[in-house]
Amino acid sequence: METSSAGSAASDRLIDAITDWVQQLIRMNALVAAGSDLIPTDLHCLHVLQQTGPTTTGKLGEQVGLSAGAASRMIDRLESTGFVERSRDISDRRKVTVSATVSGLQRAGAAYGGLTARTRQDLEGFSASELDVLMRFVAQSVRSVEAAATSLAAGHPSPE
Repeated sequence: METSSAGSAASDRLIDAITDWVQQLIRMNALVAAGSDLIPTDLHCLHVLQQTGPTTTGKLGEQVGLSAGAASRMIDRLESTGFVERSRDISDRRKVTVSATVSGLQRAGAAYGGLTARTRQDLEGFSASELDVLMRFVAQSVRSVEAAATSLAAGHPSPE
């Protein structure tokens, strides 16, 4: 069993590696966005829509950290390039729902096809039990980031 300091050093190395990975993903997203005449926040919006399905501009803005006005301009950009579409609620015409288009998701997804294939190859070297451990770590990390982001959005410092 690892000593506390050895475990701490291993944790520090892992955190550094994750930071490097995140930085490369940010770079990748910026390059994909630039190649589609978009900005990285637009791609974030498409990812949210892909994960959650249709939603309102206001809720989408909250998810990507934009004001209502900035979210509306983002949707204008994405709509003009065919990545999303707006539709009015038939029972309340004031309510507008934003949806990703199939062609928009296909165009954005095509840019990530090589990375997805390479990631699958990277994962082939792990056993099912190792993948379970990785999944458990990633799921917990997502919850931790969500909690920290929620705290910051509410004007509070990041929880320890």
